[in-house]
Amino acid sequence: MPSYIAEEQRGAEARILNVLFPTILQGLQLTHQAADQFGARPQQAHLLPMGPRTEHRPVEYQQQQQQRYTMSETYAQLAADRSFMDVAAILMPVVQAIIPPLVEQLLSFGPPKADTDQNEEDRFLQFVPQLLGTVTPIMMQVLPGLLQSMNGTRAEHPVRVTDRELNQRYFGPIVQATLPAIVAQLPDLLAMVHGDQRTPVRYERMPGRSPVQLMRIGRNDLTSAHRLRDGDVLHMTETPAPPGTTEIRITRAPHSTWWKGIQVTDETDRQICFVETDGDRYATFESRSVQAGGAIVLWKARMFGEHTPMYLIPIADLAPDGKCFNFHWAAD
Repeated sequence: MPSYIAEEQRGAEARILNVLFPTILQGLQLTHQAADQFGARPQQAHLLPMGPRTEHRPVEYQQQQQQRYTMSETYAQLAADRSFMDVAAILMPVVQAIIPPLVEQLLSFGPPKADTDQNEEDRFLQFVPQLLGTVTPIMMQVLPGLLQSMNGTRAEHPVRVTDRELNQRYFGPIVQATLPAIVAQLPDLLAMVHGDQRTPVRYERMPGRSPVQLMRIGRNDLTSAHRLRDGDVLHMTETPAPPGTTEIRITRAPHSTWWKGIQVTDETDRQICFVETDGDRYATFESRSVQAGGAIVLWKARMFGEHTPMYLIPIADLAPDGKCFNFHWAAD
């Protein structure tokens, strides 16, 4: 196992924290959104007055009641935000506590391969249980003390690890947000600890947005099932289309619910078509419109659901005339 001097290890820990924390925070926010949607936190409802009922009262009275109801909705939103912020306040020290043992285990695992193929995935499959077995108990140990310090609880009344509210409000959401983030970003985490041995990322300007730089990918990235730099796995297949036309289709894995999109532009950066998983999934256009250039831009939902352009493929690399390109987003 490589030996790290203290300064190098602190640097690795800081890099991992910078990568992991935003992703974990996003997962935590999605967990709270789901709790609101499916009624996992019903205790807020009984604190609020019921909405106004239709009665034969003067207009002024109905306006006052409507104003009270609007204020109650605002209060409900603030209460939800406060609940999220309470958990988010605990998140950073929890993540900081798991980073040092996480770095040690990543060092013992060894460096990643240049590309994440099936053999590398099998190696991850054996490593992940060990990793989670180390990280989860640490999270459980530090949470009660953090909550006690945050709330100024007296020592004679400690927060107990078996407390139901502790587990439902804090431990459950934090674990649910943290563990998937660690597993999904294993290639990047290993590269930070051992040194990046993968192919350097190439960047291209986004059509119509010169300051925005996108990761450039090629045909091989979409046919080899390698994991891309932001954790995505995309498969592209080609089928015949009528001569003189090009078709674009998008699909996603059955387990995936996050939004994805594909944009096609010509050499003047004009948008020709846009297909998405939550709308039109198929489009066709004349091949000559991209004869002199153009690009395919792959979009995805990122932090807090924001639609973000991620990857760019020069369309000339695909020889698009008379072809239908089927893009399947298998994982992200």
